[in-house]
Amino acid sequence: MHPLRRSTALKGLSSVPPGDVVFVCQGNLCRSPFAEALFRASLARLGPTRFTTQSAGFVQPGRDSPREAVAAATEFGVDLAHHRSRLVTTETVRRATLIVVMGSEQARSIRRRFGSRTAAMLLLGDLDPLPGSSRDIADPWGQPREVFDACYARIDRCVHELVRTVTSLSLYASASR
Repeated sequence: MHPLRRSTALKGLSSVPPGDVVFVCQGNLCRSPFAEALFRASLARLGPTRFTTQSAGFVQPGRDSPREAVAAATEFGVDLAHHRSRLVTTETVRRATLIVVMGSEQARSIRRRFGSRTAAMLLLGDLDPLPGSSRDIADPWGQPREVFDACYARIDRCVHELVRTVTSLSLYASASR
């Protein structure tokens, strides 16, 4: 099923206009802030864009990323040392043109909390060019550094595909002029 899910996810991105891209995971401590930072940095290297980014989660705002997350992110050129978790809000969802989730349960939670007429939603793991055992990107919270390294390598692959796809769209080309 992976090639079909990947193809469907890539096709779905073709209808997403530039705008606010929100990355969501459970606690907004490890996965979503890392994915958001990679996406933002990748777009910045390409020049002006009409995409804005943010990340959010479902629990306890104001928390720091764990030291394992900070250390693993550094290996990818991402600084999570000053990140503080934020809550996903009605306003966040309302403004989003694309919501990128790490797990299918997060997609269901967003639809339950904010209604089925939310922005386009993408399960980031569907973009992984490598076959995997799960669509979800596993939460490394509370795990050893090696788990963070593997998680971040997968997120890196997926975000690379996301950036490649949105920058190849004619909408992006016209938006960055």
